[in-house]
Amino acid sequence: MRNYIRMKMKTAQSIRPLKQFGQHFLKDNAIADKIVQAAGITRSEPVWEIGPGHGVLTDRIMELTDDVTAFEIDNRLFELLSKKYGDKLNLINRDILAVNWQQLLSEKTAVCGHKLKLISNLPYQITSPVLYAIEENAQWFSRVILMVQKEVADRLTAKAGCKAYGVMTLKLNYAFKIDFLFNVPPEAFQPPPKVYSAVVMLQPRFDQPALKSLDTYRLIINKAFAQRRKTLRNNMRAIFNPEDLQKLESNSGIDFNRRGETIDESEFVHLADCAFDLSGLSHK
Repeated sequence: MRNYIRMKMKTAQSIRPLKQFGQHFLKDNAIADKIVQAAGITRSEPVWEIGPGHGVLTDRIMELTDDVTAFEIDNRLFELLSKKYGDKLNLINRDILAVNWQQLLSEKTAVCGHKLKLISNLPYQITSPVLYAIEENAQWFSRVILMVQKEVADRLTAKAGCKAYGVMTLKLNYAFKIDFLFNVPPEAFQPPPKVYSAVVMLQPRFDQPALKSLDTYRLIINKAFAQRRKTLRNNMRAIFNPEDLQKLESNSGIDFNRRGETIDESEFVHLADCAFDLSGLSHK
């Protein structure tokens, strides 16, 4: 397999990265090995890869499982990978943000009887929407290994009281246990980005706090951070009238003069449950 990789390398390297897709191709084989090792892939497990690029990660994934689906938006790379792998790889020439995740994932798990693993060197420009798509479809994944901008990795693993703590932290951490694995320097890519990257691991969380309404929880944390420098009271005025807002503060026991970044998950869960209990009252 490794000799095959070397034979194909010259063709792959002739494809220049495009700024419109935010392409930074991973070229460090040691980093690729560490990423795939962290995924813990077994032969029977289906794997999704987003943005395979030149196939540096794909090569290693396919050494471990025969069931790989890769999404590549770049027509040039799609052609390259199609020739390289043939029908051994389920290669989809579409924007990952334009596919129906729930349909594809539910159909796949119904057929194979397994949850999926997802591995990706994510283009920076689509990181947030992909992360939220992963969060919304958390039930279908057994493990997710992502290489993201280090700033994003810091946000995913932040604690209350930190500047990096916010909506992304709370949403993704409610669905997953998230571990920061290691940093990746710019020189591991071609072309090198201007910032460091990092690899994170997301695994299903089995100790989720009970919620009366996940939708209410998402609404509350979105509003709490709508304007980070404002207090909870000022941000919540967008969805509650003054009477309800006063009742919500009293019922929750949370000081609404605090900012969202100081409120931890357990407090947000409690606040969301109290807000759900007020749902029969008149909101703005």
